[in-house]
Amino acid sequence: MSGDSNNLVPYFIPSLSAILVNAEDKKGSPLNYEEAIAIRDEASCMMMEVDDAKKMDESRGYLDLDPENIWYEWQMLRRDLERKPDLDPGPSFAQMNSKSAEYQKAISLAHETLPKFRAMLPEDGTPRFEAMVKLKLKDGENSAFMWLANTRVHGEGFVAEIFEVPEFFPNVEIGQRFTVSADDLVDWMVNEEGLLHGGFSLRLHRSTLSEAEKKSFDQHVGVTNYA
Repeated sequence: MSGDSNNLVPYFIPSLSAILVNAEDKKGSPLNYEEAIAIRDEASCMMMEVDDAKKMDESRGYLDLDPENIWYEWQMLRRDLERKPDLDPGPSFAQMNSKSAEYQKAISLAHETLPKFRAMLPEDGTPRFEAMVKLKLKDGENSAFMWLANTRVHGEGFVAEIFEVPEFFPNVEIGQRFTVSADDLVDWMVNEEGLLHGGFSLRLHRSTLSEAEKKSFDQHVGVTNYA
């Protein structure tokens, strides 16, 4: 196979959707988080160029589950299939290539516009809940880009609280505060009653979606307009 290795994606055959449905049917009860992850890790896949993967999706007639967001998307599929009992899907994580030129440009824009973000925060250092910062959090060997809310100014950086915790972050709790330096900050955003300021990585992710997916994305994020 030719092409840039950065343009390759894992493609599961059979699909993760089919594998998990079959596994749950055999078990006779809902799969737990550890079982879903183990099934994904043991499933057969091949590395395929993005354009070829899209053609395979068209041939299948549906999009498979995102392997990096497997628990959330599996629970959404279970709901669509009306499988009971309903389980907590946890937070959804948008997966993007953080090394791509587009993503790096989004980070640069976030840093260039930090003065605007600071101006939107209370001068007395009190937090603003709808003001959010994004950074790469680590817990042991696991890491993820996470949004933190209730942000306040702290010297040259910020202090903010985590409001969603993935299953693979056992040592992090909802409401835990983190100090975020200007250098470590990946993105920022303020949602003013549906008007989004900043959120450059969100805008980049949204640009890759279909029109129908954009509407669903906006509803999930709670945005009606982009400043």
